[in-house]
Amino acid sequence: MKSPTLSRADAFPVEGKGLSWSAMDRAMALDQAETRSFAMIIIGGGITGAGIAREAALRRIPFLLVDKGDFASGTSSRSSKLIHGGLRYLAQGDLGLMRESVTERDWLHQALPHLVRPLPFHWCSYAGGADGPAKIRAGLLVYDLLANGFSRTRSPGRHRILSPEELLAREPAARSEGLRMAGLYYDTQVDDARLTLETLKEARNRSGGLSVVLNYVQAERIVLEGGRVRGVALRDGPSGRLLQVAAGCVVNATGAWTDETLGRAGEHAHLIRPTKGVHLVVPNHRLGNRGAFVLRAVDDGRFFFVLRRGEVSLIGTTDTDYDGSLDAPRCTRQDCDYLLRGVNAAFPAAHLTPEDLLGTYAGVRPLVLAGGGSASEESRKHVIRDPGTGLVTIAGGKLTTFRVMAWDLLERCARRGYIRHLRGAEARGEHSRRPYQVGLAWEALAQALRRLCLEDLVPDATLRHLHQQYGQGALSILREVRLCPGSGEPLVAGHPYCAAEIHHLLAFEDAPRLTDVMLRRTEMGLEVSHRRQGELAGRVAELMGRRYGWSEARVQEELGSHLDGVRASVAL
Repeated sequence: MKSPTLSRADAFPVEGKGLSWSAMDRAMALDQAETRSFAMIIIGGGITGAGIAREAALRRIPFLLVDKGDFASGTSSRSSKLIHGGLRYLAQGDLGLMRESVTERDWLHQALPHLVRPLPFHWCSYAGGADGPAKIRAGLLVYDLLANGFSRTRSPGRHRILSPEELLAREPAARSEGLRMAGLYYDTQVDDARLTLETLKEARNRSGGLSVVLNYVQAERIVLEGGRVRGVALRDGPSGRLLQVAAGCVVNATGAWTDETLGRAGEHAHLIRPTKGVHLVVPNHRLGNRGAFVLRAVDDGRFFFVLRRGEVSLIGTTDTDYDGSLDAPRCTRQDCDYLLRGVNAAFPAAHLTPEDLLGTYAGVRPLVLAGGGSASEESRKHVIRDPGTGLVTIAGGKLTTFRVMAWDLLERCARRGYIRHLRGAEARGEHSRRPYQVGLAWEALAQALRRLCLEDLVPDATLRHLHQQYGQGALSILREVRLCPGSGEPLVAGHPYCAAEIHHLLAFEDAPRLTDVMLRRTEMGLEVSHRRQGELAGRVAELMGRRYGWSEARVQEELGSHLDGVRASVAL
């Protein structure tokens, strides 16, 4: 399949821009939610809800989507940031889920080439270890066969077997003692929050103005009459405004909050087994990895990753049962020490300590309760709960397979008569297997820059950052830089973020709060040390204050709230 180009028939009417979507238009969006007619109401603005919205929009089915917090503020911004097939499913014998995952991975790599990017992984075999050479060879052979056999798309790269000398030439910081061989294979990395946001933007752009998407709106009660759903009672968080929205179909896509949401319909279900996953962020130069590694924990032998992500490396994840606040999971000293013991064993010269951390983050996985053993053994398959009332719940699943999950749910709703009957091409799941409008390969960007006279406006590092995060949106940002060259200068030295980027996302990505920008519209909170967050966040808060007309007190309130979260993330 060829990379998407700007000449596609479904390209944006104005290159680099979708529909305007600003927090300043919130009152108008609330009015639209209250006065328009919707076929379905989707509760939950993570990747699952976003995927369902996209499936509906591609079929011109009007929807209202709400989230009590920001989009992707739960699990969908706190993952390992991978679109991957899941090698560990081999050990569980779940080849079906692996096949589904690698197929979706390869489609996403084609649909969003700037955002879903290949990453080389190294799976090493050591003397006396749990992963012998035969196991690694067989596992990677099956992995490639499932990805490439009878598939329209191809995986980001085929696996290779490396000798100890070849592995150490590629990755000199890896442990050499007892090294027998290594398998090299490819998966892809992604900004999970941006994937969610681009999916929501795609849904809005393709809905023809029929649909509404709102953050910071709480679904207080799901209204049922005569055993059927009639709508949802909503409360807008910022204003306190109450809304009653009618619809015959309500989708519960609230992830870890699934059981809580069902309670708002008077149901007392127990579907979710919440587990906590923690990641550490360290400077890449302290660890020394050039690519990604599949490692075994020293304590219990379970898999975890070391992931190269530009100038930082992510270490994770843990997988433990969790009974704390779903809204505020934290990395503990126990979590940190567990991961550091494993990574220091694999990279013996690193000697990482908590003092080396740039930051941490933790998320709650909404695994479906199956009465299994350990948390890491629970299935990542999704389930749909449909008692026939028009309230349909989807739970479980994984980031990689969100499109399959979304189509499964939409098709179920149509089959049960909750929404209109689907006809022709729209009745097939393949209908949504198409490039995103924002998708843009690097080669296509270079062509567009020449044609639009947008070359040489920013340093190469900034250009690559803008392309990687925004795809076609980078063209809109560069137009502002051409008009106002100062807006392309770094906000802080050593990082590519610039004022033009902030102006763009405030106009087109509905970011009402500073933390939305720092943690989800960008990866500033991930890539910039907690020691420099005050400097960078202060400059972003000033830009937002000027755009939104905030008082100085509001600017300081937003800044203080963000920095409180930063401090909590490293208070081990």
